[in-house]
Amino acid sequence: MDISIIIPIYNVEPWIETCMQSISQQKFRGTYEVILVDDCGTDRSVSLALEELQKANIEPVLLRHETNRGLSAARNTGMDVSIGKYILFVDSDDYISEDCLEKLFDKAEETRADVTVGGCMTSQGEDFASSFITAWNKLYLRDFLRNNNIRFVEGLIHEDNPWSFEISCKTDKVVSIPDITYFYQIRENSLQTGKDYTKHFNAYCSILREYAKIIAETSKKENQEKLLFDFERQKALFFTMTLEQGTLDQQKYMYRIIRDLPPIPKPSKPDFHYWIPSCLGFYAYRKFHKCHLC
Repeated sequence: MDISIIIPIYNVEPWIETCMQSISQQKFRGTYEVILVDDCGTDRSVSLALEELQKANIEPVLLRHETNRGLSAARNTGMDVSIGKYILFVDSDDYISEDCLEKLFDKAEETRADVTVGGCMTSQGEDFASSFITAWNKLYLRDFLRNNNIRFVEGLIHEDNPWSFEISCKTDKVVSIPDITYFYQIRENSLQTGKDYTKHFNAYCSILREYAKIIAETSKKENQEKLLFDFERQKALFFTMTLEQGTLDQQKYMYRIIRDLPPIPKPSKPDFHYWIPSCLGFYAYRKFHKCHLC
């Protein structure tokens, strides 16, 4: 089997048929399996998905959770039974181009890359510039994921962040193609577009702790300088979001996490806050943290 396509399904009835049509209409000369993970939704998403695949004579692997466990758990469940040489994640409210599998597979085979990344466009026709940090629209070598025990952190929103960071820590080769292979659906009132910052704030704090664990467990010491650079950049990005959308208490709490999480970088202008009292360090970081985003 060349490719395992893993698709978690949870209450996506308005979009699931388009997603399944894009899966069943692939111009791919190789072999692929479709793994659907029913995460206990309450609408007709799963039955509609099965009906659409049946039209194309595709018999998917259907897995069911006993309770709703979230996107991370659903992806892990799919990975556990996958048999393809490569794995592709597709969110069930998105869809892929008809040559997605062909373009990604050919590039992966040509370059022997651990991860092959395609181009992405939103459903509104705009380039999706931040798609590198997402788990979808990438062809992963399954042996690379299993040999490095790379899994999604369950019970965490923005689960793609630590997943992508761990991959960047452990991979030797990532390649990309310019072709648009994935179409991302922008939904109103979704987690990404919702206005409740508290969920995002809690997730960002958890993600920073996960990053620190990943760095501590990464054995390739030659990557440490780059990892620290990426880690400080992620700290600054989350802190910027909290300055813009969070309360003063949330800002101070996140700063304590930023300050306390190892490893601490070498002294530099934007990082001197680590070496002064915390009460002053907070205000210094507010002023200089954006240097990491330049």
